[in-house]
Amino acid sequence: MNRDQKRAAIDEMRTLFSDMDAIVLADTSGVDVNTINKVRSIFRAEGVHFRVVKNTLAKLALQGTELEGIASAFVGPTAIALKAGDPITPAKIAIEFAKDNPKFEVKGGYLPGKVLDAQGVVALSKMKGRQEMRAELLSIFKAPQTQFVGVMNTMVTQFLGVLNARADKLEG
Repeated sequence: MNRDQKRAAIDEMRTLFSDMDAIVLADTSGVDVNTINKVRSIFRAEGVHFRVVKNTLAKLALQGTELEGIASAFVGPTAIALKAGDPITPAKIAIEFAKDNPKFEVKGGYLPGKVLDAQGVVALSKMKGRQEMRAELLSIFKAPQTQFVGVMNTMVTQFLGVLNARADKLEG
């Protein structure tokens, strides 16, 4: 890689890092190429950017940014996973994949203003995602109306039951 290519790679990584809400770092030492391709396809299916990076270039890309605190984690074969607007999905996928592939080890990560260790990434992966939170909020908003309709339906059903009983009594 010549100097211009390195500069271009650093600029590309700097842009990539600046557009993301969170970054998950994984140690890929001992992981074969087929496994890397497998995890890459899993990440891609969820819209997550996954890539094995050159540590020296990544550290240079982090210099002078708010992410500079995670530069020390770029040791050994390192992969990054990130998704704009969704800090939880990369963490969930990385943790799930690491369970089945012990050589794929989550090193840590970064949330705005906070460097995460491996346990922090595990905690992040257990949080509810944006869609789950929206669905939960919608169900909270919808619950009173649903209960109201249920009560009204019960009242109408009971009233019809009283009318039918009265009709049966008058006929009999």
